[in-house]
Amino acid sequence: MSNEFQDRNLPGIDEGQASDESILKTHARLCREPIGASPVFFFTCLALLTVTTFSWFYVRRYMAEYDSQTYLHERTEIALYQDWMDRPRGPIEYDYFAIGQNLYASMQCVGCHMAEGEGKPGEFPPLTASEYVIHEDPALPTKILLSGLVGPITVSGNEYNGNMAAYGPALKDHEIAGLVTFIRQSWGNEASGVTAEDVAAVRADIGDRAQWTADELQSYFE
Repeated sequence: MSNEFQDRNLPGIDEGQASDESILKTHARLCREPIGASPVFFFTCLALLTVTTFSWFYVRRYMAEYDSQTYLHERTEIALYQDWMDRPRGPIEYDYFAIGQNLYASMQCVGCHMAEGEGKPGEFPPLTASEYVIHEDPALPTKILLSGLVGPITVSGNEYNGNMAAYGPALKDHEIAGLVTFIRQSWGNEASGVTAEDVAAVRADIGDRAQWTADELQSYFE
């Protein structure tokens, strides 16, 4: 066996004189020699670094003394927010007409009663000059909006037979008040508006009931 081959396979050892014991020792020495960074070691270090960094930020954010200058800006913002929360509050003032105008255009109302409140002949009654809309008692249209209306009805001398959904479960008192106010004061209608308090009183009076029929509302015209 040539020296070149001997050096390439077992450097520093005479292969002809090698014993099992010397081969095992050489193998053990080669196994102990580092051959590069271990992936396990790398990811372990990365995990420890991540945990250490997170712990440092957590301690400074949630466990540090709030007298520290570091959180002066936060204390200022909290104080301003608390002042805003503690400010004197008056009653909320709603622009009912604007609320109703927006809801009428964005909900199914405009699809049935049309943009100018003229309705659809034979399908949906008009809101312009409707005796149910401009009645002197605004509780009438409020009840219809809250609980809906089903079955035959005569409006402005024309008969209709439809099904109007109840909007009470979906809309708040000020929204119902907005719709009632809008339809009573648009397209030439000149009736009074209503408030959220008015709607709340009607809601409490009728409770959670089924849709109205025209016969049930006839007492308003007697």
